Amino acid sequence: MENQKNGYIPLYRSVKKQPWAKDVYLRTLWENILLDAARQPFVANFKGHTWRLETGQLVTTSADLGLALCDRNGEPTSRHAVERMLTVFEKEGMISVHAERRKGTLITVLNYSEYAEKIPDLPAHNSAHKPEHNEASAGAASEVHPAHKPEHKAAHHEQEGNNNNKKTTSENSNESSDKPPKNLPVVRPGAAVQSPKGDKWGNADDLTAAEWMFKKVQIISPTAQEPTWSSWSNDIRLMRNALAVSHQEICEVFKWANADHFWQTNVMSPAKLREKWDTLKAQMNQPGRSTRTAAPAKPEVWNTREAWQEFI
Repeated sequence: MENQKNGYIPLYRSVKKQPWAKDVYLRTLWENILLDAARQPFVANFKGHTWRLETGQLVTTSADLGLALCDRNGEPTSRHAVERMLTVFEKEGMISVHAERRKGTLITVLNYSEYAEKIPDLPAHNSAHKPEHNEASAGAASEVHPAHKPEHKAAHHEQEGNNNNKKTTSENSNESSDKPPKNLPVVRPGAAVQSPKGDKWGNADDLTAAEWMFKKVQIISPTAQEPTWSSWSNDIRLMRNALAVSHQEICEVFKWANADHFWQTNVMSPAKLREKWDTLKAQMNQPGRSTRTAAPAKPEVWNTREAWQEFI
């Protein structure tokens, strides 16, 4: 019953005959794509951008897809590995992929309507209806028999409530708490995300940095609750202005703290990073300080592909 409440999709046994299906990561990724694809057209907000999704489409990132593919230790799959897996599906003619840097990746499930929507033609659908049609319906040709309704509803609306593109993919434009309502004017020009009142906001780079930080937090604490993006972006914006630092430097200090055995559980948000900034900077410069990784050298321009690719 719980599965029916959340919606479901058909998954045919023939998938086991595919050569790639023995790879549990490929199989799980394919199932996740089918579960997250839009059941019907709708407008989604993702990373501060509007996406008009058609049936069978979803917008996400390789990194987000990787967060849903973890090993036994909770370690997510890298975005590079996810991109290689998506290439396998493309070669198989299962999907098409269109990526827009810093905006998201649009995935289209090819032949989605034939795969998931022609339920009345499926033998399973017909057999499910037979017991409810055994009684004669003379005199009620234009009316659905009461006994038929539960079977009919479950078969035809199997994905109802399923494809709102939850937090690892697209947000339904009517569900986002961080985006202002349509009738609210943009309070801050250049804001990629803002609170409903417009008192907390950040630009596209602030939002990107905030999302990157949260992915690092999830590695340390997989059950961490998704933050309010307008609040995190606002903290990063204020930090930049108050400390006169770049996004690159902010991320380097956070990366160092995230790799330090003490600070990784004590600095898990931009606000806490700002609070401990001076201490962290001082300890970063101490020779022999034990961390899992060393911070890379700061490039001259932070937002070039070469400088930023490690953080996205």
